[in-house]
Amino acid sequence: MMLANLDWADRTAFSDSASGLAGADYNYNYSCYGGAHSSERSKWRQMMILVCGGVKGGTGKTTTAVNLGIERARRGAKVLLVDADPDQESLTDYIANREERKAEPSVSVIQVKGVTTSKSLVALSKDYDDVLVDCGGFDSVELRQAVLICQAWVVPLNPTQMQVWTMPKLKEVLDGANAMRGEAQLTAYLLGMRLSTNSLNRARSDLDAVAQEFEGFGVLATVIHQRAAFERAEALGLAVTELEKPSESDRKARDAIAMLHDELFGRQPIAQRTGGSDGR
Repeated sequence: MMLANLDWADRTAFSDSASGLAGADYNYNYSCYGGAHSSERSKWRQMMILVCGGVKGGTGKTTTAVNLGIERARRGAKVLLVDADPDQESLTDYIANREERKAEPSVSVIQVKGVTTSKSLVALSKDYDDVLVDCGGFDSVELRQAVLICQAWVVPLNPTQMQVWTMPKLKEVLDGANAMRGEAQLTAYLLGMRLSTNSLNRARSDLDAVAQEFEGFGVLATVIHQRAAFERAEALGLAVTELEKPSESDRKARDAIAMLHDELFGRQPIAQRTGGSDGR
């Protein structure tokens, strides 16, 4: 572990986190998750720390984290949402709105910030089935800390030139984490997010090209289109999967989040476990 070369890391926190993982028999080789590997899921521990993060604002990180977290809770998991954005508290505000409206299921949210983020996440994870972390849209210490110990890193990305320009910085963050993770190397997965419904094939091709250019990145099969359903759900403190009397567009947004959940976590409700793409 090249701790001496990475001055952004809290070395004590990482060392404590790493020893905590080992002590808990915590398998963080979960970075090879996905629908294609569902037959191997029984080998893995059920709990997962999943990071939604990037280095550009407005890409849909909070939208992804909150919709995925609520859907995970609807499937029976005990979920913790972590607001790791030091500048904004969008995730916290979203769940506060949900609580005011007494929406069920209830989902816990906590704020975690600073150089002890990795240590905090490991400690918190012991009490939950899954932990979903929403990091701010910039190169933050919280993002770098979170990817040290997560099992999955999802990067929402619309492959426009402005967003593609962030890839070298994302790769720097990924490479820095993997330099410290030893054998538990992490793959960052690009999620096509806020895509136009008129350019799906091109967007898929562009995402594949980006992943091929930057080693260590993969592409999720699910894509999320830009739909008004997400704004409507946000105003109500809901996930799009909870909207009543959904329109056709709402149903497509709902189906996309359900597909993303299944791609990341598998299809079975957690109580039954032993171990796609959004149409236009």
